[in-house]
Amino acid sequence: MVSFDDGSTCYYRIIQSDRRTLALQVTKTGEVFVRIPNRLAFRTGHELVQKNRDWVFAQLARVRTPREQQESFHWADGASLLLYGHHRVLVVNPDHKKKSFCVQATKERLVVSCPGGPYEEKEREEALEEAVKLWYKQEARRYLAEKTARWSAVMKVDYGRIAIRNQATRWGSCSSRGNLNFNWRLVLLPEELADYVVVHELAHRIHMNHSHAFWEVVERELPDYRLRRRELKGYEAEVYQKY
Repeated sequence: MVSFDDGSTCYYRIIQSDRRTLALQVTKTGEVFVRIPNRLAFRTGHELVQKNRDWVFAQLARVRTPREQQESFHWADGASLLLYGHHRVLVVNPDHKKKSFCVQATKERLVVSCPGGPYEEKEREEALEEAVKLWYKQEARRYLAEKTARWSAVMKVDYGRIAIRNQATRWGSCSSRGNLNFNWRLVLLPEELADYVVVHELAHRIHMNHSHAFWEVVERELPDYRLRRRELKGYEAEVYQKY
C-alpha cells in the first residue's frame, strides 16, 4: 500500500516476469501494477512506487472522475450520451404498441421508442442499455465500412473483412491477412479520431509494425496524427468507464 499527501491510500501489486525493465502502470479502472524482472527483489518494486508517488496519484485522479460519473450514470430518460463526439440527450418514449426497441438519432437527441410493458426499473434500464448499444454497433458497422473504403482508395491499399468488436482496450487492429477489427465505440468519438484509427490500421497493410516507415505512411495522410492520437487517449477513461 502507498500513502499520498492528502491522506488517501491505494494498494498496488508487484508482478515479476521475464522482462528487462521496470514498469509502473495505472489501469483505466484504477488498479496499480508494478512490473519488475525476475532477477530483482520485491524491494525494488516498492521503491519504484514510493519514488513515483506523485505520478501515481495524478494518474489515479485522472481515472477517478470518470469512474464516479459512471457510478452515478443511469441508462434512463434525460441521460447524456455521446455520438460522433457530441452529447445527445436520451429520450425514452414508452409505447404499448411496440414489441421491440427502436432507436433514432436527431441532431440533439437519441430517441428510443420502447415497449411499455411491466418492467422493473433495473430490468428496463438493462434492456434500454442493450438496445442503444446494439444500435451503436449497427451504426458503427455502416460508418466504419464507409470510412475504410474511402481511405483505402486514397491510400491505395486493400483489406479483407471488417469486424466490429467490443474490445476492452483497443480501438482497432489489423491481421496479417488484412482483416480489420474496429471497436464499436469509435462511433462515439469525433470523426477525425475515427479517421485516425482507420488510417492507422490501413497503414499496417503496408508495414505490419510501428516502425518509422509506418508512421511516415500515417503522417502522409494525417500530418496532425500526433494531436489526434493524444485526443483519442483523452477519451479513453470516459468511454470505457461509461460504455
